[in-house]
Amino acid sequence: MQKLTDIQFEFVLDQLPLGVMVINKKGTIVYCNQTASDLLNLPTASIIHNSFVHLFSLEEKDIFNDPSDGSDCNIKIKFNHKLFSLHLRKNKKTGDIISTFKPVSDINKTTSKENQTGLVDLPIDDILNSCQDEIFITNSEGKALFVNSVGKSLYGLKPEEMVGKDVDRLVQKGLFSPSLFPVVKKRKEKVSMIQRTIEGKTAHVIANPVFDPNGEITHIVFTGRDITEIKNLRKEIERNETLVEVYRSELEHLKPSTPPKDLIAISSNMRKVVNVASKVAQVDSTILITGESGVGKGVIAKFIHDKSPRNKQPFVQINCGAIPESLIESELFGYHSGAFTGANAKGMKGLFEQANGGTIFLDEIGEMPLNLQVKLLKVLQEKEVQPIGSSETIKVDIRIIAATNKDLREEIEKNKFREDLYYRLSVVPIHIPPLRERPEDISYMIDFFLDKMNKKYNRANTLSLELINTLVHYNWPGNVRELENLIERLVVTSESNQISLHDLPENFKYKTAENTVIVNDVITLKQAKEELEEQLIRKAYGVHNSSYKVADLLGINQSTAIRKINKYIKAEKV
Repeated sequence: MQKLTDIQFEFVLDQLPLGVMVINKKGTIVYCNQTASDLLNLPTASIIHNSFVHLFSLEEKDIFNDPSDGSDCNIKIKFNHKLFSLHLRKNKKTGDIISTFKPVSDINKTTSKENQTGLVDLPIDDILNSCQDEIFITNSEGKALFVNSVGKSLYGLKPEEMVGKDVDRLVQKGLFSPSLFPVVKKRKEKVSMIQRTIEGKTAHVIANPVFDPNGEITHIVFTGRDITEIKNLRKEIERNETLVEVYRSELEHLKPSTPPKDLIAISSNMRKVVNVASKVAQVDSTILITGESGVGKGVIAKFIHDKSPRNKQPFVQINCGAIPESLIESELFGYHSGAFTGANAKGMKGLFEQANGGTIFLDEIGEMPLNLQVKLLKVLQEKEVQPIGSSETIKVDIRIIAATNKDLREEIEKNKFREDLYYRLSVVPIHIPPLRERPEDISYMIDFFLDKMNKKYNRANTLSLELINTLVHYNWPGNVRELENLIERLVVTSESNQISLHDLPENFKYKTAENTVIVNDVITLKQAKEELEEQLIRKAYGVHNSSYKVADLLGINQSTAIRKINKYIKAEKV
């Protein structure tokens, strides 16, 4: 392994979270790092050349019982109303002593007398390799000069396999991302960021540039701490705090209709949708899914197919509004050879035939031309299709699911949609509520899409709590699709690891949804209080998904918050 020069070594020592001092055999302090100066609140000049025992009001016997002994020594000292734990090691050959120390706590709060073990050895490599944090040093061009032993657990390579390699090359190999090197080079200042490594670890990395007298960067010292377990635990706590309190009684009920990861159904009204979808998946009834654009009609249609006995057969989707009217008939029904100019000589199977045995999903069914609505009605009634240019019909075994963001009853009044087809399609109607009506789902969707985009773009972004609260309160006219697109945009364009309100695009208009109690008749004060209470509980729980935070926000105790959540939200039968 490439050795560090004395200058490089001093740079590294200044980055350590420990105070380091070197005492010669005469007892004089000949070196201290910057951390030591900061911990003792003394300038370096007041420490160096001072007597170690005098500085800390010690006696020689307090340090080593046997001056010839080269073993470790652990002591506690009081300095400036602080208690420090010191570890000392004497070098038999030179007589020098290396002392490392760290604060235990304020004297007034400390009664502990536990022994502290040593942290470092005298040799340079041992000092660096004894650190629990990764130490990674490059020159000004990004070439790795030194990596301590912690690097292997983060990157899966031995230190000697990384030394001599360029940082850019290591990033290209996928060892870690993102790289702090170009950021430090550009800013010429200390930078902190979260990295993901090839070993699946998450590390908090701090990069410190080292400058020459001319202000040019000569080295960069990276220190990294593995926070994978901390991050996972924090996420688990935040997202599952109320599961034990609220969901235990519902677990068995939810098992038959557990949705896939991309179908978030935490809110009661969305869980009703999932429950109905699970039930009708087992039969072949025609389904009409309604809802605003972007609410996830296609996701529900795919969920129904996947839960049905047809799940091993094709799931064919067509957007009736995205295909020109002149082509949609041939796409759906296919055509016979020579049916029209430019047709394939061998003919073409339509989507109904391609979906045989499976499910066909007709999205934006309200855009289908009237002449094709007649042919679709025949497919529903007779389970057969007639390709263009053919006099024969073909039997098909398909399940039809249609979806629209239009009010088909209004379209019927305008003579734009056939009434008989409407009733054929809406044997089982499923309405998906807009995102603004299910705020409980939003924070979970944010988490899902953020994780999805971080994996897609190899990032490790997080969102500030202030931003999450803003997104939860936003009106979302574009629903789930708008939310997903916004998260992707934020991940791609954000320069910081933590995305904040300042990263929102300028055209994103934050609108606070006003929750007001609306009554159509005179009600009692008790009823009015309950309605307002329900809205407050739903609002608070939709934002925080935590009974503890709901209690804190509304100024009630947690047991009351749990009871109210059960009453107004979780006790609703799906």
